Amino acid sequence: MKTLIIAGLSALALTATAASAQTTGDAARSGTYGSLGISSEHSSRTGTDLSGLNLRLGQRFNENWGVEGEAAFGTNKDSNALGSYRLKDKVGVYGVGYLPVGDFDLLARAGLATTDLKRPAGADKSETGTSFDYGVGAQYHMAPSYAIRADITQSAYGNHRGTGNTASLSLVKSF
Repeated sequence: MKTLIIAGLSALALTATAASAQTTGDAARSGTYGSLGISSEHSSRTGTDLSGLNLRLGQRFNENWGVEGEAAFGTNKDSNALGSYRLKDKVGVYGVGYLPVGDFDLLARAGLATTDLKRPAGADKSETGTSFDYGVGAQYHMAPSYAIRADITQSAYGNHRGTGNTASLSLVKSF
């Protein structure tokens, strides 16, 4: 599954590069964008809170629709009775809907992701593997090519491996 998501992210990057040459109109509400942010995920079954650094690359086809790829890498450890957990990485691809409201965009996104946790020996594979992710958020356009974005995403892992709730705060740059 990770290979499929990486292939999707590669296709997204190629689409974004090709489409950026054709972009017209408001640069912040169409075209290619990238973001750098921080995230915090609470995992339901392990009871851990793991932070990460997230990177996104996206393409807005118009002011209402787009796609984005995301990669996150862990920055801390958290423990429960079984031992210490750390996010190795999370990679996903999402469809995104936008609703512009003045200088803000309300957004909703849904897609597939794969998560890899470093966990204690003998611990089950809770909150790892493929998940269906969905969430909502908002971004404020503070300058023509820059925005601040906050969002929350719910991850529903397959095979009854639990759920994760991730809150993110990012700086977005439109190209």
